Amino acid sequence: MGKKGGRNKMKRLAAPRSWDISRKSDRFIFKPLPGPHAISAAYPLGVVIRDLASMARLSKELKFMMKNGRVLVDGKERRTPRFPVGLFNVVSVPVEGVDFRLVPSPKGLALAKVSSDEARTKLCSVYTKSKVKGGHIQYGLHDGRSMVDDALDLAPGDAVLLEVPSQKVLGQTKLAKGSLGLVLTGERAGQLGKIAEVKKGTISREKMVKISLPSGEAEIPSRLVFPVGTDSPMITIGAGKQ
Repeated sequence: MGKKGGRNKMKRLAAPRSWDISRKSDRFIFKPLPGPHAISAAYPLGVVIRDLASMARLSKELKFMMKNGRVLVDGKERRTPRFPVGLFNVVSVPVEGVDFRLVPSPKGLALAKVSSDEARTKLCSVYTKSKVKGGHIQYGLHDGRSMVDDALDLAPGDAVLLEVPSQKVLGQTKLAKGSLGLVLTGERAGQLGKIAEVKKGTISREKMVKISLPSGEAEIPSRLVFPVGTDSPMITIGAGKQ
C-alpha cells in the first residue's frame, strides 16, 4: 500500500522565504508539524535551536538535547525538533541559562534575548470571542490557546498578557487610539509606534489602523498591528545581537 499523507521533510530551497536560514548548506531541513501557526509564520523548534541560536551543530546533538527535556517552549518541555514555534513564543534552554523570544523583523521572525523572569510571560492577541455553555465568555488567542474569563473586556485585535504555562492573566491592552502598536510583517516589521486612529471596516475594506512609526505615519490593516502596551511595551519586542 502506498504511503498516505504529506511529506515529513522539506528541502532548504523550498522553505518559506520568511525563514532567515542558509539555503545552500545541507539539502534538507526540519518541516514544522501541523499546529497553531502557519508554516510561513513559524519555525520548527529544531531550526530555532540549531540555525538561529547556533546552540547545536548537528541534528544528532539537537535531538539529544530535546529527548533529555532540555528545551522548553512557553515553559513546557518539547521533545520534537519539528514542533512549530511562532510569534512571541519563548524558547528556553535552562541548562544553558538562555531564553529567547521570537519577535517580528523585516527578515521574518528573529530571536530576542529575554530575562528568566520575562520568559515566564507571553503576550497573546485575541482572535475570537464567543459565548459558551453557561453564558461564559471564551477567547481564542493567536497561538492556538483558548481561555474562559468573564472578567476580561477584550475584543478581537486586543491583547492579553499571560503567565506561562499557567495562563494566569497578568494584564491586557487594547487595539485603540493611544496604544502602542507593533507592525508584524512587511518592510516596517518590528517597528513600534503610537496608534492615532482605528478605522472601522466596511464590506469592501478591512479594518485599518493609522499609526505613527519611526519611518513615518502609515495606515495598515489591523491584522498586521499587534498592541503591546500603552506607555511602554509589556514585553521585549526587539531583536538584539545574539
